[in-house]
Amino acid sequence: MIKKSFISFLFALVAFGFTACDSDDNNGQVRVPNGAKPSKEFKIGNCDKEEYADDAVKLNVKSWGNGGIAQEFASIELFADGHFLITSTKAATMPKSKMGVTRAADGSTMFKKNGDKPLQTRATDASGTIIIDNGLYTYGKYTRVKEGVYQLSNNTKIEIKDGSLTGYTTVTYTNSLGKPITITVTIDVTNKQDDIVRHICRSWRMDSAENWLLAGDVTIGYGKQWLDNGRVMQHTTLTQEGKNMGFDKDDLIEDDDDYCYRVIFSPCGTFVCFYIDGDVEIGTWEWTDTNNGVLRCWETFDWDDDDDFADMTVRFEGKQMRIYGDFMDKEDNIIFRTLSVATFSAKY
Repeated sequence: MIKKSFISFLFALVAFGFTACDSDDNNGQVRVPNGAKPSKEFKIGNCDKEEYADDAVKLNVKSWGNGGIAQEFASIELFADGHFLITSTKAATMPKSKMGVTRAADGSTMFKKNGDKPLQTRATDASGTIIIDNGLYTYGKYTRVKEGVYQLSNNTKIEIKDGSLTGYTTVTYTNSLGKPITITVTIDVTNKQDDIVRHICRSWRMDSAENWLLAGDVTIGYGKQWLDNGRVMQHTTLTQEGKNMGFDKDDLIEDDDDYCYRVIFSPCGTFVCFYIDGDVEIGTWEWTDTNNGVLRCWETFDWDDDDDFADMTVRFEGKQMRIYGDFMDKEDNIIFRTLSVATFSAKY
């Protein structure tokens, strides 16, 4: 299995990469299953705006106020669903491929496996604040006190002095000790007003993940995962041809712990993915082709590696989003192909 990431999850089992999905293989070798084909037309669905859609913004620190208090973060981002992400000044210099999560209140893991009981699928501590990698990131809830003033669940507050949505502005940050600090920030609301950006920039719940594995003109098998009362369920079908080639059912789907049950996209190019075992991934994204719905994602700490991004085809329908992946590789003169479809619903 490759390492867990939102990108690798969507591309299932093989590697990073993308090949546009057509109705048939260009060489006529493999007929693509109907369920793995995105529709030809890309259009926006009909999701309602989330409660804080107009507040979604990223504040990048340019200068930190004096007074002897060390700089506490590099940026604060407010998401449309009422959650925030604080990026520490250390995050960019401490690369991690996988980030552990603890509750801010008691230090326990975010999800607990309690015998036969279903896994908890969201943090239940009183503050709703999650500390990621010992403080590299802080994720939690915020409320709008009034226009430009936001109370964060980690007992801090930010007040945007200037209502401008571009350029530099002054922010008063009140830390957890109640000390107000004046900082200068740049405000990032990249493409915030675009309909296509607004539509994807919300909290999405994973409904299911499907994979098809093909080798040349042979179908190896099909796998599907979904959640049922907090448990990851799965179904796999391995063909006889696949068995004869030495494949097994574990080659068709990810481990249960690698199930990405929720992902958030922000209008400022950040995504946060939550896994069922409590791990979190933070990365960046952008639309590379808004006419055809092509989405590109990078892992946070591997952004300078040309191989560590994925291009995917996105389709919206009503309040659902489907992300299609299509990867090909050649080994021992056999073309292996993995098709994947991840289906999400617009909800927390």
